[in-house]
Amino acid sequence: MLATYFKRQTTRTTYYASSAGPYLDEFADWLAKGGFHEEVICQFLPGIVQFADWADTTYGNLTSCPDDACNHFRDHLAELGRLHYAKGQHSASYRGALRFVKFLQLHHKIAGAAAPPQATQPEIFRQFEQWMQAHRGVRPATLRNYQLHIVDLLKTLGEYPEQYTAAALYSSILNYAKGRSHELAKKRVTAIRMFIRFLIATGRCQPGIEAAIPALAEWPLARLPRYLSVEDVDRVLVGTDDITPTGIRDKAILLLLARLGLRASEVAELALSDIDWSAGTFSVIGKSRREAKLPLPQEVGDAVLKYLEFVRPSVETNRIFITAIAPWVPITRYVVKQVAAHAIRRAGINAPSFGAHVLRHSAATGMLRQGASLQVIGEVLRHRCLDTTAHYAKVDMRLLHQVIRPWPGEPSC
Repeated sequence: MLATYFKRQTTRTTYYASSAGPYLDEFADWLAKGGFHEEVICQFLPGIVQFADWADTTYGNLTSCPDDACNHFRDHLAELGRLHYAKGQHSASYRGALRFVKFLQLHHKIAGAAAPPQATQPEIFRQFEQWMQAHRGVRPATLRNYQLHIVDLLKTLGEYPEQYTAAALYSSILNYAKGRSHELAKKRVTAIRMFIRFLIATGRCQPGIEAAIPALAEWPLARLPRYLSVEDVDRVLVGTDDITPTGIRDKAILLLLARLGLRASEVAELALSDIDWSAGTFSVIGKSRREAKLPLPQEVGDAVLKYLEFVRPSVETNRIFITAIAPWVPITRYVVKQVAAHAIRRAGINAPSFGAHVLRHSAATGMLRQGASLQVIGEVLRHRCLDTTAHYAKVDMRLLHQVIRPWPGEPSC
């Protein structure tokens, strides 16, 4: 394998003779499968041999490296002035050492990194996580958002829920809401309400006490949805090229957001097995793990197929969308949000917000203006309640002018 990267026999012999030698072929193959270019692998390998020699001197042998070996190697390179390149980025020696240690840990050549302590997460919260996933189908990301609020409640009221009172719950919410935004206070109310329901369901709290959690005052559907006009959405899509590999991937992502109103997490988790090409449909799992089948428009299907045929690397994962640079792994919802934000800014649009959700709102308002009923829009967006979909009716000014009534005694608008 080293013959692929180094033509000189003396170089290969020197590298194989190091303590890293027995692992170099397998490691180089692992990097290649992860999407690293041959040039990058060539840059990594000399640094890895250097790391192995340093580990032999520092720890006795390579396989005795502790979990923080890369940190010490970083300090060693810094002392030699070899940690950074002139432009400030980390050198190939350090980046290669990080990848090499990860490879050794994954293949059990050295001990894996110790898991960070979970002292800040009470046992009752871990039980709450398990209950929410089993009974509510809540995603881990949602539970991470809940954790801060619930841990704070346990610190304030104590870790003995049977002693909680309605007055204490009510006061804790009001005290938290003072001086904080309405959105943050709403998140606290939602997290605490779900936690109290869990406590009641498991017999740790008196039934009915969740009624003491105050609802924050807010006019229902008071705000207008944030959306882009049809023309602006087209500008976003046209401004994304479908020539470069990254552009082809991003175009498919944007079409799923703008034409079908998918959420960022739904795009990131879309799998190869979710698409039925013969039927022209695909399955998507939304909030609360609810599965729905949606039509796959020709434009969207063509963009996804182009990405799969010409761009997507051959990796062992069922996810459709993969990172654009090595290592090749499935993208996250944060990547989808960044793709949307960059596309909107690149189009030069004065958008009400930047991200994936504004394209979801735009898909809904676009369908409404094309004559789709609220029920159809609700089915595409997978709303559980029609009232949520009705929120978009407020942007149809033509329809609103038809139903508006004049103020008594005043001429009509």
